[in-house]
Amino acid sequence: MTAPVPRIYDADMFEAALARAEKRAEIETALARQRFINGLGWLLRDTRSVVGRTPWEPVLEQGKLVVRRYRSPGRRASFSPPILCVPPLGVRPFVFDLYPEQSVVGLLLEEGFDVYLVDYGVPDETDQDLTLDDYVGRFVPTACEAVRSDSGCREISLLGYCLGAIFAMTHVVANRDDDVRNVVDVGAPVDITRTGAMGALMQVLATQTEEIVKRSNGVSAEAAGAMFRMITPVRNVTRYADLFLNMWDREYVDGFDAMNEWINQLIGWPRDAYLQLSRDFNRKNLLAEGRWTVAGRGADLAEFRASLLVLAGRGDSLAPPAAVKRVLDLVGSEDKTFREVPGGHMGVLAGRRARNEVWRPTARWLIERSDALAVS
Repeated sequence: MTAPVPRIYDADMFEAALARAEKRAEIETALARQRFINGLGWLLRDTRSVVGRTPWEPVLEQGKLVVRRYRSPGRRASFSPPILCVPPLGVRPFVFDLYPEQSVVGLLLEEGFDVYLVDYGVPDETDQDLTLDDYVGRFVPTACEAVRSDSGCREISLLGYCLGAIFAMTHVVANRDDDVRNVVDVGAPVDITRTGAMGALMQVLATQTEEIVKRSNGVSAEAAGAMFRMITPVRNVTRYADLFLNMWDREYVDGFDAMNEWINQLIGWPRDAYLQLSRDFNRKNLLAEGRWTVAGRGADLAEFRASLLVLAGRGDSLAPPAAVKRVLDLVGSEDKTFREVPGGHMGVLAGRRARNEVWRPTARWLIERSDALAVS
């Protein structure tokens, strides 16, 4: 039997291993130092200062309704028509402008568009009788006309998120607005029957929830925040551990604070708007069946003819791709595109991959359907 060959000491291998260990120690020391610096800044700063930093000015103020025009100093629009962002109910307008590295309006400005946003304001006890008819029948068309007046361009594009996308599409049909050239639909679940377990639960609990909302005279901001947190219970437990591990990365910390502000600054729903949504969408599924009306006017999406881009997050439990993609079967548009993109319901709009994998392709889609403006 052959005796084992003794292992020969290799000085070069030892030196290389030692160098790698020293390098790793240097990296970990630098990360620890940066975690401490960023962590101290994180503890001291007002996290509200992270969000909504793109400059804007009002072009219309009508009661609580405000239409914003965003500004990019030293930059002029290269493309027409201008874009009006349409948020859903319950969120602050800064969800379109979370922080500089993750701002939808900021990127669209960079790409050469004039960008506007409709801000419905924060409802209070005097607004409990507002319905979806008010938002689609009054607020969105008023905002569209304000954009046209300010920009001097008759045609516009609409970019809506979640219920805001439904507002945008049904505005085009119910208000016979043929001057909307393009619509971008981000995560709008138009068919409750395709929303999986979450939708089934909403249908089962719809009547009971409506009774609670009637007694409470609306949906409070606290209730809205609690419902959002219930969607991702595990993430609520692990996110601070993730924050510590990534505290060295300033962009990650900004993103963490921005998403926290999204949840912490949710706003309430008017009582009657919520009741109408629950009745017409959750219980009766009227939009998907072509039977929804706005202030007595039909809002059948079969009459929708604008160019349409539909984006759905593959990890979205509130608006799963099947429920979002369903709109392609409902609209009458010849030019319609569906894209499944990374992220959940919030991540589609503001995830770390959204800028390059959602919004840059969206800007290219809009550019292909826009007119280039002469450069003076």
